[in-house]
Amino acid sequence: MSFESRMRFGSSFAVLAASAALLSGCGATINHTYDPVASFGGLKSYAWATAAMTTFTYYHGHDSALIVKNVEYEADQLLEKKGFTKATGKPDFLITMSFDYATGLDQYGWELRMLALQVQTADSNQPLWQGSATAKINADAATGNLRQTVEQILASFPPKK
Repeated sequence: MSFESRMRFGSSFAVLAASAALLSGCGATINHTYDPVASFGGLKSYAWATAAMTTFTYYHGHDSALIVKNVEYEADQLLEKKGFTKATGKPDFLITMSFDYATGLDQYGWELRMLALQVQTADSNQPLWQGSATAKINADAATGNLRQTVEQILASFPPKK
């Protein structure tokens, strides 16, 4: 094999290896769990829980208000497609969210390492369902990564028993 052939092969191999590493890093680990005796059939309307019920981890004083708004926006669109209505009065269920910033970020902190959505009864705050994603999640609304992650989390809600 000539030197040029080896260089071309090496370059091609490097591109393939980098592509494989990039693609394998894109997949989030999605987990779902739910109350197996709960009835989901009567759930029609929802509301987002108060900020006091949302949990997140701050790193270096980052403000998470835009992340919360972006997650809610994406989830609202997906839930509407599933036939749920955002309540103006008393909802059937509440949604809370939890997320964690990745460490070692730049000053803006737009990357999450975990995002979880929890569904609970509105009247007694009993947990009904939870879905989470663990990955490098770009929380910038313009990338589409957050939308894809929220879609993957909500794919099994409501659960099919």
